Amino acid sequence: ESEEQHVTCVICAYYCIITWRRSDPSPGGAAGKPIMTSLDEPLLGGHWGLLSYHMTNSKVEIVELVSALVHVNIHGFVAQVSAKLRYHNPGDSTLMVEYVLPVDENAALYKFEAHLDGQTVTTICIDKEKASKVFHKAVSSGQAAFLVRQDNLTSDILHLALGSFPGGSYAELNLSLIMKLKVETDGAVNFVLPAILNPRYCPSHIQETHTDRLPGCNDGKYVVVTKAYVMSIESHISGDYEIARIISHTDRLMVTISEDTKSAKVTQDGDIICDHDWSLVIYYSNPYKTHVLQEVGDHTSSGFMNDNLIMINIFPEIPANSYSNKNEIIFFIDCSESMVGKNIKCTRVALLLFLKSLPMDCLFNIVTFGTDFSFLFPEGSRKYNEETLAEACVHLESLEANMGGTEMFLPLQEIYSQPPKAGYFRQILLISDGDIYNVDEVIQLVGRNAHETRVFAVGVGEGASTILISGVARAGRGRSEIVLQPEQIQDKVIGFIFSMVQETVQNVQLVFEVEPNTTITLVPQVPPIIFGGQHLVVYAKVPSTSTVKAVSVMGSIRDTEINTSIKGSDIITVDDAEKSLHLLAAQAQINQWQLCEEDVANDIIELSVATGVLSKLTALVGVNQRGKLVKQSLYNEQDVNFMAMVLCRAPSHLLTQDLIAFGADTCCGSHICYDYGILDWEDGALGSSYGAFGCGNGCGGSGTSNWKEAEDECDGEAEAVDADFLAIVVLQCFDGSWTLEDAAKFCMLPFSELKDCNPTKNETTWATAIVLILLENKYSEIRKQWTLLAIKARNFISNSREDVDALVKKAQSVLV
Repeated sequence: ESEEQHVTCVICAYYCIITWRRSDPSPGGAAGKPIMTSLDEPLLGGHWGLLSYHMTNSKVEIVELVSALVHVNIHGFVAQVSAKLRYHNPGDSTLMVEYVLPVDENAALYKFEAHLDGQTVTTICIDKEKASKVFHKAVSSGQAAFLVRQDNLTSDILHLALGSFPGGSYAELNLSLIMKLKVETDGAVNFVLPAILNPRYCPSHIQETHTDRLPGCNDGKYVVVTKAYVMSIESHISGDYEIARIISHTDRLMVTISEDTKSAKVTQDGDIICDHDWSLVIYYSNPYKTHVLQEVGDHTSSGFMNDNLIMINIFPEIPANSYSNKNEIIFFIDCSESMVGKNIKCTRVALLLFLKSLPMDCLFNIVTFGTDFSFLFPEGSRKYNEETLAEACVHLESLEANMGGTEMFLPLQEIYSQPPKAGYFRQILLISDGDIYNVDEVIQLVGRNAHETRVFAVGVGEGASTILISGVARAGRGRSEIVLQPEQIQDKVIGFIFSMVQETVQNVQLVFEVEPNTTITLVPQVPPIIFGGQHLVVYAKVPSTSTVKAVSVMGSIRDTEINTSIKGSDIITVDDAEKSLHLLAAQAQINQWQLCEEDVANDIIELSVATGVLSKLTALVGVNQRGKLVKQSLYNEQDVNFMAMVLCRAPSHLLTQDLIAFGADTCCGSHICYDYGILDWEDGALGSSYGAFGCGNGCGGSGTSNWKEAEDECDGEAEAVDADFLAIVVLQCFDGSWTLEDAAKFCMLPFSELKDCNPTKNETTWATAIVLILLENKYSEIRKQWTLLAIKARNFISNSREDVDALVKKAQSVLV
């Protein structure tokens, strides 16, 4: 890792952001020094944190994090997360503080409480404007108050303000979240605690329209605190699934699995180094088992929480004839400078695998974007053949993260401006690290065109905006994945092709057998999207007086009917005090409503207030009415704006792991940033900052001119793509075949020997069978990556009028 490498993170999602500087890549690198810097330095990418603005001396000061404890309780596919953060104000002055934290798009924040001055303050969920008035009135009168709200531009960033934090006192902040976990293509159930929060890029045309500045914006000071703190993460896993194993791709764990293998305890093995997202991967013995959970409602309440709630988990099977070659596939690739290093290099490898796996009758194009955008085929998608595949491969080798900032809306608009090719169904595959300012605008654009174009999305690396990646896929009626380790991109991308070539399941409906018979309401009230073999989660409300006896999920593709049924023992009733399933269903409904361009504001506010699940239109607010009053008002409205501006203007600084630095990010996404024109990066400065964030393992730099170098630079702590395997992929012809000369090189056998034992009249057919056996013998552990290549190869052999199985068996005997 280079001396100038920057890494930005929030301590395990719920604490604050820290930064690092290492003079060598080992954890024990040389220590940096505390820095005090004026805010008028260049904005090269700062860092979020818990800061306080001193009205008396115009300083921004750090509020010390004394300890942090996170508890994760995972039950099947649902995770309850609680975080306890203990802060200390060591000075004499009363402070106002604010911090910013990232959350997963699938997580619902539903509870926040604080312990301050010996008092417990519990927040309530109300309309955001009303909450803001309550907060400011309380603080102006000298009372301690708390305000939690989503960012105005992206709901996967939260702002928490603590007004009136008395000198010498401690504050304990407790946050509770609920998360839905999905089963990935390899059967893994992945829990991620977001730590990295990437800056959101703001394009120049937005900056130009907001030229005002706050007075005195260069008067503040940025102070680094070097005191260490205690941090702990503990997880409990339980449920009806037998646990096969639990691992982490990011941290060392201590795992204790019970004798019946249905529960486990997980703790950290050693110190936590918070420069990455913390993850936990659970492999259940039978993760694809269909089941329904029925959660008892709160019968003392009314409305949404009163009804029982069912969560349906199924893995529908789609007939083999449901896959079509008549697809137009557009690869939509982020080449902004935040993708520099491992992200872009591993994206190139994944795209190569995808291109080689495409069916021969499809159309395709590659669109790269950053500040500007470019089409491989400007005239529109072209037919997949030997010539166009060769052009695409040459294009991929030169693909670099050198296109400035991330502007996604205009290239998407250009794609949609071209009508889909007649007789083909258009699909877009987005690969991005997901850092943009106008998430809602992009998601709404995708939703308006979902009737003729499906969108699939892969978020690359830590810090990707989960609301962007999940939101565009949900609006585009596709699928999404977040990939923390770039080396896993190829698995995710190849897994998408099966869903992309699957025809749309029509007439989807759920049929319930209920006693006594009554009306069941889906949540959200839209038919689910079905992809073969993929984890499908559906919520529904059931009146408390009825019991669900059976559920059927039905649909059709062409003339083929699809029916998945769940009966009897697969329906489990649970009584959860937290009402987790109700909260997840409410979150799903709010997410769906936020895709609508209709006026559903009142519906969102009503559901958010009823369940406590935070939304863009609501906030959590609490006031410590029994605490000691502060003698003077800490700030007025202008001071609040100045505080938000300070959080955006703090510059980058670097420390070793022994020194903890908290700061503010260059772009918090707050409306303050845009209203006051603070986002005035130049492209060069932005590129320097983003390049540092893009590669956590120091593999940045210029691109490579060949696939071997790309593989080498992609290699990090995780296993990289084997160079010999990559050569096999590169040299496969577009029709699925290989030459006998190449097969001989792969197998390290004399060409003459393979030629002499050829049982066919066609050398290429024989060579293709040889390579199929080589893949089976040598690369079975990465079968997912070459399954589609093998299907094309077998089709080639079959089209050559050879018995595929017999020829492959003959090839096996030769290689043995």
